[in-house]
Amino acid sequence: MRKDNVIDVQRRLRLLGYDLGKSEIDGIMGPKTKEAIMKFQQDRGLLATGEVDEETWQEMVDAGYSIGDRLLYLKNPPFRGDDVKTLQVWLKTLGFYKYNETGIFCDKTQKALIDFQKEMKIYADGILGAETLKHLKNLKRIIDSKSSSNYPFIKHNLDLKKTEGVKVIFDYGENTNEAAESMQYFREKIYICKSIANFCKDMLIQLGIESDITVNENDNLSLFLSDRIKFANKSNADILISLNLGFSIDPDANGSSCYYFKGSKSYSITGKLISNMIQDKLVSNLDILDCRVHGASYAILKETVMTAVLVEPGFISNLNDRENIKKTEFQMGIVNSIIEAVTEFLRE
Repeated sequence: MRKDNVIDVQRRLRLLGYDLGKSEIDGIMGPKTKEAIMKFQQDRGLLATGEVDEETWQEMVDAGYSIGDRLLYLKNPPFRGDDVKTLQVWLKTLGFYKYNETGIFCDKTQKALIDFQKEMKIYADGILGAETLKHLKNLKRIIDSKSSSNYPFIKHNLDLKKTEGVKVIFDYGENTNEAAESMQYFREKIYICKSIANFCKDMLIQLGIESDITVNENDNLSLFLSDRIKFANKSNADILISLNLGFSIDPDANGSSCYYFKGSKSYSITGKLISNMIQDKLVSNLDILDCRVHGASYAILKETVMTAVLVEPGFISNLNDRENIKKTEFQMGIVNSIIEAVTEFLRE
C-alpha cells in the first residue's frame, strides 16, 4: 500500500477507536496497524487477514457513518453505511423490516421506513430526517430491550410435493476477503469450485428442483463478487450456496467450514440451519476435520436477498486437502453431501 493509503486507513481506524500504538498515524504498515486491521475485521465479521482488501475497505467507509449524520433516502447508487445498518436494525426490532441488515438503503428499507412513519402518523416520505429520527429515538428503550433475529424467507411452502416452486442457485468466483497469497492457487480453486457447482446444479435438476449458477455462459461470465451478487439477486432464487476453498499461511490448516449471515443484532435462522446440515454431511461422508459452522458478514451472505450459505470443504493451501479435492471421487462426495443436506432441508 502507498503511504497516503496507509495514512487514510490509520486515520479511519483511529477515529473508530482502534489502538495504533505509540507511532499512531505514520503511513507505515507496521505490526500495530496490521493488528488493528485484524481486530476491525474480526469485529465486522470478516476474515481476519490484516490485509485491506476491497471488502475491508468498504466496511471501513461504512463504519464512518453514524445515524443522524445525513439524510437517508432511496437513490441510485444507494446510500450505504453503519447509519443505514442501524436504521435497519431499529426497524427490524420494531417489526417493520424483515431482512438482513446490509447497511444498504434499498427499496425494502424505504418501504419499512414508510410503514413506520405511517404508524407514527407523521409525513410518510421514506426519508430519514430529523422528525422521523426523533420518533425512532423516542422508542430507543424498547429497541434496546428487545433482541432481534433475522427471519430469512423461503418464498414458497417447502415440501417435496411442491419442489417445482423452489429455486437453488450455486455460486463460485473470486472472494475479496482472501489473502493475496492465495492468488497462486486461484485458477485451480476456480476450476474445482466450478466443477462442484455444475455437478450440484445437474443433480438438483434431475430431482425436479430448479437450479442455476451465478457464473454461466448465457447470462453472466464474470467471476467478480459484485457481479455475482447482482446476478443472484435478479435470479428469484430461494437459496444460494456459495462454494470456496479456504486459504491459510499455515500449511497445516485443514478441514471443512460452513458460514451463514450474522449481523450486529441478528442472524439468518434458515442459513444457520442449512449450514449445519451441510457441515454435518461433509464431516460424516468424507471423514474430514470439522472446523465448525460460523456466523459471518461476508458480502455474499449479507448483500444477497435470499437465504445464503458459504461452503468451504477444504483448504487449497493444505497439500493433503488440495490433492483430495482435485479428485473427482472426492468432489462427488462434496456434491452428494450438499445435495443430501438441501433435499433433507426441503423435506423437513
